[in-house]
Order: sequence, then structure tokens, then C-alpha cells
Amino acid sequence: MIIIIFIAITAFTYSYILTQPGELLGKVYGKLDSFFKTDKRISEGKGLHPIFKMVIACPKCVSGQMALWIYLFYNYKNYSFGLSIFISTLITHVLFIGTTIFLTSIINSLYQKNI
Repeated sequence: MIIIIFIAITAFTYSYILTQPGELLGKVYGKLDSFFKTDKRISEGKGLHPIFKMVIACPKCVSGQMALWIYLFYNYKNYSFGLSIFISTLITHVLFIGTTIFLTSIINSLYQKNI
């Protein structure tokens, strides 16, 4: 599915490239970073806030969220046609999300090493 590639590229671009200082979403990232008290959480050993990661800070998390909601939006009716179609749709949904996250990891790795 070509949409997986587009979701992975879009999520990576949105959450990694466009959130750098001086970029389009740099100030939004900074405000959310301050709102979720990232420095305090990291100094306490807690890591990033899960919502902060899902919204903007983690390319894999953002791509997973995008894949989750896009697939659900286009296939929500399949979840109500009976148990066998429900299970088939659920498995496809999980594979769709997993593949998107995996591809985003590959894109992130290639970007970090080569650009």
C-alpha cells in the first residue's frame, strides 16, 4: 500500500524536520515542550510525556497515530460486519500501523546517517 509510504514520510517530516529550531513548527514544538515540562521530566528520569510524543515529538509515535486514525476512518464500517470480518480488519489494521511505524524508523535512520 502506497499510503503507508506517504504516512511515514509525512509523519517524519512533520515531527522531525519541521519541528527543528527556526523551522515552521519550531515554536509550536518549543511551547509544547514547555507545556509538558520536558526538561523537568527528563531530569527526574521519566522521559517524554506520552501525549507530547504522540502529538509532535516522536516520528514513530506520530506515524502510528496517523496510521491508526487514517485506517480507522476509511475502514470503520468493516468493524461491524461480523466476527470474521472484524478479526480480519483488526489484523490488517495492526499490520498497517506496524508497517508504517517500521518504515518511519527506516526513514529516520537513513535521514540521520545520510543527511
